[in-house]
Amino acid sequence: MSQITCKTCQSERHVKSGHTRGHQKYKCKDCGCQFTDTKRIEVHPALKSFAIVLYAYCGVSIGKIARLYKISTAAVLKWVRAAALDVAPFNSTCTSDIVMIDEVWHFVNGKKTKYGFGGPLTGYRVDLLDGNWAIVAMPAPKNLSHV
Repeated sequence: MSQITCKTCQSERHVKSGHTRGHQKYKCKDCGCQFTDTKRIEVHPALKSFAIVLYAYCGVSIGKIARLYKISTAAVLKWVRAAALDVAPFNSTCTSDIVMIDEVWHFVNGKKTKYGFGGPLTGYRVDLLDGNWAIVAMPAPKNLSHV
């Protein structure tokens, strides 16, 4: 019979620590990790990437992916978290001078009015001291012939 070793630190010093899904659990005396004497399920990296795509872009739940791959939901969650750490930070520098804000009216005061906040708005670009810019939205003048 092979000697049982910790899956984290490879130590042979452990004690029994209950059961899970019919398997004996052990607790390592050196690192405190709990483990079972079962072999790890290795999933091909391409299948892990496909699972991330299913979760992030297709809306498949973590539980459904776990059932599909026949692994635990915790394993899929670890894959998702690891993939999230690998994502490059978003470059927030924007060079566009055009901003479209006409979809706001769907959320403000129902569909009682034709425009966002009860009337047409005029947007003015304001350059800030730090190099960024902001849009100031103000109600449009009632008579546009005097502007």
